[in-house]
Amino acid sequence: MITTDREIRADQKKTIEKLLNDEQVLVHVNPQCQGLTIPSHLCGNRTVTLRLSRFFKGALSTDDQKISAELLFGPDYFSCTIPWDSIWGASSVRGEEHIWAEAAPDEILEMVIAQQEEKRAGSRQGSESSRLLTSTTRPNPGHLRRVK
Repeated sequence: MITTDREIRADQKKTIEKLLNDEQVLVHVNPQCQGLTIPSHLCGNRTVTLRLSRFFKGALSTDDQKISAELLFGPDYFSCTIPWDSIWGASSVRGEEHIWAEAAPDEILEMVIAQQEEKRAGSRQGSESSRLLTSTTRPNPGHLRRVK
């Protein structure tokens, strides 16, 4: 099934708006895309991750073409314009990850594929080593304690 650009943008918008219902969302963008407005010192990177939240002081809005956000970079706010076409991925604070391969730079796709292969290889090894664990093995407790 061939997905059109309009369908991809609609999916991106729906997904990111849903993720914005949480505290915040990390949006991964291709800084080489036309129409993207971010601070100039970020434009030379192969990818840029922007933290968005409706709880931030700066304005945030979405429409069918883009996300507009006033984001804090150091001590100053910057008016960012993030076209849907520039967004290749999004991550939530709950660990959800979404990737739109059509917008991702080739080197990012290669990196994602390599990570997936490593995960698959690790899960095969992990399932073999988990059989070797004894019943006395306990997970390491966190370092924080509740004090009354």
